[in-house]
Amino acid sequence: MYRTIAQLDAAIDSLVSTRPDLCTRVTLNNSVEGRPIHALRLRAGGGTNRRGILIVGGMHARELMNPDAIIELAFDLAQAYTSETGLTYGGAEWSTLDIRIMIETLDIWMLPCANPDGRNYVMTTDWNWRMNRRDNPGTPCDGVDPNRNCDFLWRVIGPTTVCNPCSSTQGFVGSLPFSEPESQNIHLLCDTHRIDVFVDVHSFSEFVLFPWGHAPTQTTQPLPNFTNLLFGFCRPLDPPGHQEFMPPSDQLRYQTVAGRVANAINAVRGRNYVLKTIFQVYNGTTTGTTSDYVYSRHISNPALRKTFAFAFETGPNTGNDRLSFQPVDPEPVKFDTKAGLVELIQQSICAIEFIGETLQAGTAQPLRDARDELLVPTEKGRGWIELVSSVQVELLGIVLSDKALTKRATSLLWRIQKLAAKREKATVSAGDVEDGIEFLESLKSRATRPEVRETLSIVNRQLKKAAGETVEAVLKKLAKSNPPKL
Repeated sequence: MYRTIAQLDAAIDSLVSTRPDLCTRVTLNNSVEGRPIHALRLRAGGGTNRRGILIVGGMHARELMNPDAIIELAFDLAQAYTSETGLTYGGAEWSTLDIRIMIETLDIWMLPCANPDGRNYVMTTDWNWRMNRRDNPGTPCDGVDPNRNCDFLWRVIGPTTVCNPCSSTQGFVGSLPFSEPESQNIHLLCDTHRIDVFVDVHSFSEFVLFPWGHAPTQTTQPLPNFTNLLFGFCRPLDPPGHQEFMPPSDQLRYQTVAGRVANAINAVRGRNYVLKTIFQVYNGTTTGTTSDYVYSRHISNPALRKTFAFAFETGPNTGNDRLSFQPVDPEPVKFDTKAGLVELIQQSICAIEFIGETLQAGTAQPLRDARDELLVPTEKGRGWIELVSSVQVELLGIVLSDKALTKRATSLLWRIQKLAAKREKATVSAGDVEDGIEFLESLKSRATRPEVRETLSIVNRQLKKAAGETVEAVLKKLAKSNPPKL
């Protein structure tokens, strides 16, 4: 029913040998007991410095479904791309174009089983084992929880974060941050590859989760933040009333993407996954987790890339722990999981970044800054962002299917970036408007979905009003106006 470690390794071998054009194996640190740990990369097409998503499963040993679901998803994506058939899980569907854009614009990294020693122990000895198989010197108790061992407020204790290796919670934090090769591998992948989106897939309770885990989230007071808090002393969070800052634009992104993931899961067979922060799940401090560590990296070190980090808790609470972690029939839950992951992959695409940074070798930062400062703060502005982002995958597919359109898109984006960089002084010219309208009409004539054509018409109407205005004035007006409903 569930794959052994040998079978998971064989599945990776099969993908790499039969789809070498799509699949690459990456060898990571061996486990505590010396087992090899491999990640898999899926990609096709060209371009360097592509956006990346990292999907991790099996961090907690007893959660047997998720490594199987992840390796099966790799096969599904490879087959769908090669056969040009799209993907369907129950009522959730992604077109041939959707799959092509995912594979050709992203680097999709998968670490199906992060904790092979623990999985082997579950399948041979103790079904309820959660941790790795570290021998803890001086105690009769084995194991470290790799998902409490990351370098984020390590040893700040809470309901499932403990310094006692013999605790029944199986949440022992280990002897040092990243003392365990299983958690080190997350650090390694994030350090050596471009990872823009991360998800750690767990079980159970049907949640889509995001930071923070150590404290409630607030969006108004940037300081003090977690870098000012004490850690490493096996004490509760100090001060106990601390609330962790998250920029409103990041919170919006988390809520929007998590909502789309939950909607995709619901489309499979009607299951309702709930959106929560990690702190809300345990109603108390949780530290050293992969998701908080991965998201926090750019705050601890501003030179690092920001990575939006999620976690899934797959499958329902049946009232029986064993059947919740290891259902007799895991297939329905695996379908839910795969649908959620495909949607997260799709939500990792950014058309502007791919054209401006991957193809053009430039930067989309001026556009991001203008969006975050002028549109994100208002509900109406966020509505405009949502409207455009909802059609970007199809539009990117149209652009990439025609070399002339790709060249025009690159040229227009360069001009837009230049305007956005000096948005208070840069004036949109009549020529800019004319070029933009002509390009959007070209896209509209090739679009297949009515919603895409209508969205392009809406944008065109707004663009016609922009001549003679500064970029800042245009965006401020949008932030105060309701986007039309499709």
